[in-house]
Amino acid sequence: MANLKPRLCHVITRLDPGGSADSTLQIVAGMHDRGYSIDLVCGAGGLLPEAFAAEFARKRIPVTRMARLVRPVRPLDDIAALAGLYRHFRRGKYDLVQTHTSKAGILGRIAARLAGVPRIVHMPHGHIFYGYFSAPVTAFFVFLERLVMPFTHALLSLTEKEKAEYLERHIGPAEKIHPVFSGVDLAPYLSGRRSKAEMRRELGLGDADFVIGTVARLVPIKNHMLLVKAAAKIRPHIPEMRFVFVGDGELRELIESEIARLGLSDRFIITSWRSDIPDLLSAFDIFAMTSKNEGLGRAFIEAQATGIPVIGPRIGGVPEVMADGRTGFLFAPEDEDDLADKIMRLYRAKDRLPDMARECRQWVDPRFSLKVMLDKVDAIYGELGIGADARDQSTFLSSEDA
Repeated sequence: MANLKPRLCHVITRLDPGGSADSTLQIVAGMHDRGYSIDLVCGAGGLLPEAFAAEFARKRIPVTRMARLVRPVRPLDDIAALAGLYRHFRRGKYDLVQTHTSKAGILGRIAARLAGVPRIVHMPHGHIFYGYFSAPVTAFFVFLERLVMPFTHALLSLTEKEKAEYLERHIGPAEKIHPVFSGVDLAPYLSGRRSKAEMRRELGLGDADFVIGTVARLVPIKNHMLLVKAAAKIRPHIPEMRFVFVGDGELRELIESEIARLGLSDRFIITSWRSDIPDLLSAFDIFAMTSKNEGLGRAFIEAQATGIPVIGPRIGGVPEVMADGRTGFLFAPEDEDDLADKIMRLYRAKDRLPDMARECRQWVDPRFSLKVMLDKVDAIYGELGIGADARDQSTFLSSEDA
């Protein structure tokens, strides 16, 4: 009887721009290259990024869209999505299902359990225990996480801090939770294709400008308003300061209105989404992100790989992805004065930025590389008895395969 590849299915709610979708797609593509038979299920929202679309087509990785798998809580859609996932898992006869993000994580794990999938793994890509919803809604999600944890064989948290926050809410046990940094393909960031001067000219920035940039969705959880408030405090001290927001979202008009109200319109550029982030980052002197909740913050890793010092809030996994005082600074959450102070400290030390650039690159490479993440995920699969090289899959043969 033939020795077949282990069959894996990954599930995510949406392919939105951002870390969770990128990380999911990297794991799917990477595990395919390591000998797994793998496919992806996702909701109808979001587009498969062009680079991944070409890679998935070349590798013949199937992508199944489920229109009823949506992010908001919609009981009829949720029941339909649960039924659709159950049917998909039954037909696929998977050895392992891995779910990503909260909504797909709840529905996918229940469907996998009902379908008799032997191993179930969840990767939340950061939790929603604070900063997203009201207390009652958050309590409901915590209840659901406790409900599905008994038949979750492994939960891959992004950081040790995230693991601790699960355990604080009695979602465990500890031996099921494995911290795995979200890996980044560092090569494009370590060696950009376009120069700092070229990118600044394209953005309308001058060589003498001191540029603070960020890359994030313009949504409440990313808390851009805090950076706008800090900018008002900084302007008298750094007349050449400029801010670049890369991203788009529901708060764009509100953010632009606040920038105008504070008389800062000539200091800000909002670019919408760009596909050339590795090159764009090189235009910044500092990268700053002010999220209310951040499981890891891949953007901090990408900025440091580019050689850009970072400033981030002392929340979630952020303290684990930067070396405070060496590759940048942490600031007190929601504290615009502390944020402004940290930006001015880096401005006053701008002669040291080349030395910090070297520190930044040495800090992230290889600690946060794609290979390190894939090695850890592969090892966890092996601990669960799902190995691409060694496992006899004959017990999972369908009647058609037999």
